[in-house]
Amino acid sequence: MIISVRDVLCVLGDQTGPSQKKCTFLLYCFHLLLNGCSVDSIVCLDVCFTQKRRKSQGNSWAPPRQHPETVFVLVDESEQMEATVEEICPSRPLKASEKAAASKAQPKATSSAPSENIDYETGLKVPKSVLDECHESFLAADANRVKASTLFFADTGLMALLCRHDRVLWLVNMTSAGEKQHYALCLLDKLFKHIPETMRIGVLYDIGCQLHRSCAKHGFLPNALDRIVFGISVFHAYGHQWPCQLIYHPRKCKGFGLTDGEGCERFWSSIKLLIPSLHVSGYYNQIYTLDTQVKHLDKKSMLDLGLWLRRRWNNTGNRKLDAMEVLDGLLDVGITQEHLESQWIEQIQEQTKPLKRQSSKLADKEIFDVLTLMKSLETYEEERNAYQKALMDSVYPDGLTSVDLSALVDDVQKNIKRAKKAVANKKGKLSVDGRLNLAKLVGNEFLKKRMNALVLKQRIWDRLRNRKFELANLERAYQKTVNHLKLERNAQSQIKQKEPGIQALVRKYNKLCDELKHMIKGHKAPRGAVAPLSIDSDGLYQLDVDDDIWQDIGLSDEFDGSMVVPNWLGNEMVHTGIKSLLEFQRCEEEERRLLHERLAIQEWMQEEWYVLEAAFGETGDVDEELVDRDTIYQLEERREYLLRLCVVWEPIVRGIPCSLEGGWGPSEEELMNFRQSEFTIQAIEEEGVYESDEEDGDLEDAEYIDNLEAAVLLDHYRLQNA
Repeated sequence: MIISVRDVLCVLGDQTGPSQKKCTFLLYCFHLLLNGCSVDSIVCLDVCFTQKRRKSQGNSWAPPRQHPETVFVLVDESEQMEATVEEICPSRPLKASEKAAASKAQPKATSSAPSENIDYETGLKVPKSVLDECHESFLAADANRVKASTLFFADTGLMALLCRHDRVLWLVNMTSAGEKQHYALCLLDKLFKHIPETMRIGVLYDIGCQLHRSCAKHGFLPNALDRIVFGISVFHAYGHQWPCQLIYHPRKCKGFGLTDGEGCERFWSSIKLLIPSLHVSGYYNQIYTLDTQVKHLDKKSMLDLGLWLRRRWNNTGNRKLDAMEVLDGLLDVGITQEHLESQWIEQIQEQTKPLKRQSSKLADKEIFDVLTLMKSLETYEEERNAYQKALMDSVYPDGLTSVDLSALVDDVQKNIKRAKKAVANKKGKLSVDGRLNLAKLVGNEFLKKRMNALVLKQRIWDRLRNRKFELANLERAYQKTVNHLKLERNAQSQIKQKEPGIQALVRKYNKLCDELKHMIKGHKAPRGAVAPLSIDSDGLYQLDVDDDIWQDIGLSDEFDGSMVVPNWLGNEMVHTGIKSLLEFQRCEEEERRLLHERLAIQEWMQEEWYVLEAAFGETGDVDEELVDRDTIYQLEERREYLLRLCVVWEPIVRGIPCSLEGGWGPSEEELMNFRQSEFTIQAIEEEGVYESDEEDGDLEDAEYIDNLEAAVLLDHYRLQNA
C-alpha cells in the first residue's frame, strides 16, 4: 500500500501539511472555485439493494478486520442520524395524545399570512401538489423493487456518495428493508464535516426534490442546507413531473454543467462481481473486501483522469458548437439570447405555479375520470360489436370457435355494464360546475378531442416511465443473469413486448393532434387555443428530457380566450432556441469546471512532488542508522507512482488550456528517464507474453492433432464393425 507523503512527514516531525485522509480528492475535486459558479463541487447519491449480506448461520466468532483507509461511515454515526430523524419525523403513526400535544405545540396560523404562498412550502419553488405526485411516483416505483428482507439479511444494501469523477467518498451499510432518508443525510453530514465551511455542493439524487423538501420542512442539515443545491440525476428525471424537472433537472439547473449524476450506477456495475461472495461473507470480510475494491478503482481512475478530462473537454466543445450554430441562426432572424433568457424565466414562472384551472374548477379531476371511463366504454362496445359481427358472419379468428366468441361477448358485456355503472356514479358525484363543464366538453368537438388527447398522452407518459423503471430494475438484477449479453437479450425481449402498445397510443395521439390543428386553422377552436405538439416516433424510447413529449402544451384551456400567446409556448423558433440556450449555458459551465480541474491536477502534482522532495530531504538530514528502510521504500514507491501519473496525464491534457507555469513538478530529465525505464519494462513484458502465446499455440496445435487422430481411429473402428 502506498501511504501518503504527508503521513511520512508527520513521522519525520513535519506537521505543516494537511492530515485529512481524503486530501487527494480534496485537492483536485473539492477545491473552491473562483469563477462564479453556483456550486463548487458536485456529488451524487444512490442505493444498491443487490449488495446485501445474509445473516450468519452460525455463532462462530470472527476477528475484527478494518481497512486502514476505510470509506464506510461508522455504525454509530448512522444510528445517531437515524435517531435524529426519528425524533423530528417519526416513521410510526402518532397516538391520539401525541397528536394533540403536537398540535398544541404548533403555532396557529394568523390571518395576516399571505394567501398566495399556501401552495408552496418554505424554501421550495415547486408547488406542493407537484411534489406530492413525484412522491407517489417514487413510492410506486420503489414498491416494484425487490428489496432485501431483514428476516434473512443482516445488511440489506449499500448507499454511496461519489464525486463527479465517479470516485467513492463514503459508503454506508443499510440495515433497513427500504430506502430511508437518514442514510442520505448521514452521508451528506459526513461530507460537510470534511470540507471548508464556505464550500457549496451540488447534490444529485434520484429523489432530490423529496430530500430537499424534507430538509426544508424538518430542518435537517441546518448548518449546510444553505450551501446545498439539490438536483435529480438524469436517468431518474423521467419519473418526475415536468414542473419538478424545470427546477431540479441538472440540464436546466444552473451550476451542474454536463454532470449526469449517474456515477453510482457505474460504481454498482464495477462491483457487481462481488455480489455472490459477499452475500455469504462475514461482516468484517464484506467491509474489508469492498474497501479494497474501492481503493483499486481509485487507483485506476487516477490513471484515467487525464483521459476523462480530454474526453469531456472534446464532447463539451462539440455540443457547444452545435448549440451556438442554432443560436446564431436565430440571431439572424432577430431572436437574441437575452430574449430567450427572459422567455425561459417566464416559462418557469408560468409552469411551476399551481394551475388556476385546478384551483377554480375542483371538478376537473372527476371530469377527467369520467371521460377516461367513457373512452374505455367506447372501446368495449367496439370490441363487442366486432365479436358479434364475427358470430353473425360465421367468420372466426384463428383458434377460436363460436363457443369461444360467445364467451368473449359475455365477458365484454360485463365490462360494459361495469363501465356504465362507474360512469353513472362519477357523474352523480360531480358538482353543478362539473356537470356544466362535462356538458361543454361532450358538446364541443374541439374540447372533447383535446381532452381525449390529454388522456392518451397521460397513458403514454405512464407507459414510457414504467418502461424506463423496468429497464433499470432489469439492469440492477445482476444475480439473475449469467452475463452481460444475456442481460441485453432479456432487456430487449422485455422492451419489445411492450413497444407495439406504446406505438399504437402514439399513432392515436398524433391523429388527434392533426385533427386539432385542422380545427384551429378552420376557426372551430376557442380563441387563443394552441395546437398540441405531435410525438415523433423516431427516437421515442431514447427519452431525452428536452423532448416535447413531456410537456402538455396545447392540451389545457390555460390560454383559451387569450388574445396573446407567449412566445415560449406558441413560437417554435423560441421553443427551440430555449433548449439550445440551456445547452450552451451548461456547456460553458462544464468548460469552466474542466479548466479548473485541469489546473487543479497540475497544482496537485506540483505540491505532491514538492512535499516528496522535502521528505527525501528530511531523510537525508537524519543519521543513516536512524533512517527507517520501510519509510524510504514507501517514498520510492510514491515517487514512481507520481512519475507514472505525470507521464500519463501530461500528453493527454496538453490540448486543454492552462495558465499555470512551472511544469508538473518532476524535471524533464526525470520524466525522460522514467519513460525509458517504463518502455523497457513494457517491452520485456510483451516479449514474455509473446513467448507464452506461442507456447499456448503449440499446445492448441497438439490438442488439435490428438483430437484429429482420435476421430480417424473412431471412423476406422466404425468401418470395421459395419
